Amino acid sequence: MKKICIVLLLLMCAGVAKGEVVVSVSADYTFISPELVRDTFTLTFKNMDENTTFLSLELPMQLIVENFSVKDIPAGHLSYDVKTLNGGKILLLRISKPLSPFEEYKVVLEGNVRGLTDTLGNGMYRFTAVEYPEYFNSIGIPVDSIHISVVFPQKFLYTYRVTSVSSNSQIFYSPYNSVQKVEWDFVNPKSQVVAFIQFEEILNFMTLNILGASMVFGAFLILLYMSYRSEKKYKQMKVLVGTPWGGDIVSKLREMLGKAKEEILITSPHIYYTDWLTAELKPAIDRGVRVRIITWPSYDRKPFRSVEEVYEDKKQYFTLKRFLEMFPQGTVRLNDNIHAKMAVVDGKEVLITTANLTQTGLWENYEIGFWADNEELAKQAKSFFETVWNSEDTIELDEDTLEPKIAWAEIMDRKRKREVKE
Repeated sequence: MKKICIVLLLLMCAGVAKGEVVVSVSADYTFISPELVRDTFTLTFKNMDENTTFLSLELPMQLIVENFSVKDIPAGHLSYDVKTLNGGKILLLRISKPLSPFEEYKVVLEGNVRGLTDTLGNGMYRFTAVEYPEYFNSIGIPVDSIHISVVFPQKFLYTYRVTSVSSNSQIFYSPYNSVQKVEWDFVNPKSQVVAFIQFEEILNFMTLNILGASMVFGAFLILLYMSYRSEKKYKQMKVLVGTPWGGDIVSKLREMLGKAKEEILITSPHIYYTDWLTAELKPAIDRGVRVRIITWPSYDRKPFRSVEEVYEDKKQYFTLKRFLEMFPQGTVRLNDNIHAKMAVVDGKEVLITTANLTQTGLWENYEIGFWADNEELAKQAKSFFETVWNSEDTIELDEDTLEPKIAWAEIMDRKRKREVKE
């Protein structure tokens, strides 16, 4: 049996609205648990006439919410009673409001609702929402639009994965690639509209990854601390924390680049939205600092079987094009196996981090890094950089290799030749 998932089901509508009044319906559901949702149901009446219109309505509705509240905006034009009918509770809304030309008036009902989600087994659930515009259409108030949204709050250990949604939907993802919200918009609907989601609750792997990375870095720091006590050469070191609102990692990187005098070495698979980075590196190059960068080519890193399948990573392509335009030839090389995120400056300072040089990595994710002002560590990091820079499957960025298909073909050819040698 289908469930009718509006907060309050309109049973019948009776009223008067002289003039051109339209109504918009918004049903917003926020999951508290798979079995319980917080529902905010909003009716927005708008006078489309150039003359004042008097809105007078009585809306009896089946009450299916717990701990509900009712309010109107602007306040003072709404009254309501709760009655019992055929064993069920009815909420009777009474609206009496003069609407000036093009004025909007809202009625908001909010409460918790149970029983709107079907359990399908194996951790799967199905949520269905149905709205009925014909109730308003029948009394001469056209429904301008119906908006339905479902919000999945992010939990520390659990998140949600959507496996199926009805048409006309738009899915929004969190910075950690889990589903955050699904929305539907229906314009001028004449008959009932239906929106459904099939989903499952899964472990929050981002949290687990962060915890795992923290444990690894914790073990790494313990080893560094032990070495620090026995070797005075470790001058200065620090754990850097990146948060969704920015943090130590991007601040320290900018500080390092800003005071560089001789050399800057950078590795990062993704380098997106580079205006801030080019703004830091261009002055360094202009004052004689040698800058070298290793990053991914401009193709999406997939196991392509032929060059015809290769397609472009638009954000990476834009970055590489900017680098070609602003930096000297020989500044950037491409390697599609680089995964290290590292910066080495003047053979003294080294920064190793989990964050890519992207908007997401530096300003939206929870990331962690390690910075040290230590020549021995910087020397080891530079040795790693030179190994990748001079690898047989690392290619120079130029006007030809900027193109994803050309870069892929050249890198694959080099890898095949290396395999033959081995």
